[in-house]
Amino acid sequence: MKYLSKFILFIITVSLLSFTSRGQTSPANMASRIDSVVTAYIAVNKIVGISIGIVKNGQIYLTKGYGTREAGKVKPVDSLTNFLTCSVTKLFTATAIMQLAEQGEINIDKKLSFYLPDFIMKDERYKNITIEQLLTHTSGLHWDTELTHSSNDSNSLKALVYSLYDKMLGFTPGTKFNALETYSNAAFDILGYLVQKISGKPYATYIKENIFNRTGMPYSTFDYTQIPIERISSPHILKNKKPVTGGMYTENTEHAPSANLNSCSLDLCNWMIQNLRIYNDPTYNGIIKNSTLTTMWTSTHTAPQNKNVSIGLGWWITKSDKLGTYYWHVGTNPGFSSTLMIFPGLNFGITVLCNGQYAEQIVWNKIPFDIIELLMADNK
Repeated sequence: MKYLSKFILFIITVSLLSFTSRGQTSPANMASRIDSVVTAYIAVNKIVGISIGIVKNGQIYLTKGYGTREAGKVKPVDSLTNFLTCSVTKLFTATAIMQLAEQGEINIDKKLSFYLPDFIMKDERYKNITIEQLLTHTSGLHWDTELTHSSNDSNSLKALVYSLYDKMLGFTPGTKFNALETYSNAAFDILGYLVQKISGKPYATYIKENIFNRTGMPYSTFDYTQIPIERISSPHILKNKKPVTGGMYTENTEHAPSANLNSCSLDLCNWMIQNLRIYNDPTYNGIIKNSTLTTMWTSTHTAPQNKNVSIGLGWWITKSDKLGTYYWHVGTNPGFSSTLMIFPGLNFGITVLCNGQYAEQIVWNKIPFDIIELLMADNK
């Protein structure tokens, strides 16, 4: 989530819905109602393409694409169309760290310097940064760090981490949390490097072997050049109020842990089902333990902008009188926007992927909640 000028608006205005009672609607009629919601937003907001995925009661309820993969081309979006998910990536990095914690390979209460003794910064306060602070955006690290000359290969993640030697922190680690102001992509890139260093495998390889393969996510990748042409979605920006191809297909390899997951609605449905199954069945042998997920879904710091919003370990958390406590992340980069939300109390999850950053507020705070309202009202 490299470019997040409006992220704070999502935190402040995140919806609390009210519902009215209705009779049960057939799946076909419900799909038609969802179509009406999505297509209306597409028309009004000049959105090129959207893919949605909905899971309910442990199964995929609906995956569907709308619009096209590229403006002006007959390239329809479907459930296998890949979009850059941007900061939704951070959920996978956090999960990888917690897998290593389960194995005793890392302790999130320990300091970063314990695992990277040769890591230094100009600011001596870096010595107090803990792994948990990296996970909760309370490390003091700035929003982003860029390599001046990136090799954009397997060496670049390490190079990014050690390029911080002449940088200062924004605040003393652990003393501040302000959602937008303390949010740090750099922290998650460091976490990704820890995954790589401790596991002895490239970050992307570790995620594929230990999360994608075990969750059922065969169409997800950190290398957009490997996406088949018939599944790749182009980024779009507005030019003279008209959507045109432009923006970023991806970021450099060193930002893979914070922002580079390319995925589709089908794969992300399987990811949501995996997390819900772990939550609902403590005996399930999932990618992490039930107790670990519970820890990740426990609030550590509350956003001053909204007392109902907090941060867990990687996951954002919202407490809603209508929807119960739910867990989420949003993402945006020039060309793409995304959201993923899990509602354990409702045994429900939704993801919305879009090939336009300019539609981020629609993707984050309109389409998912309008769909949830339809489904919740139907269950009354």
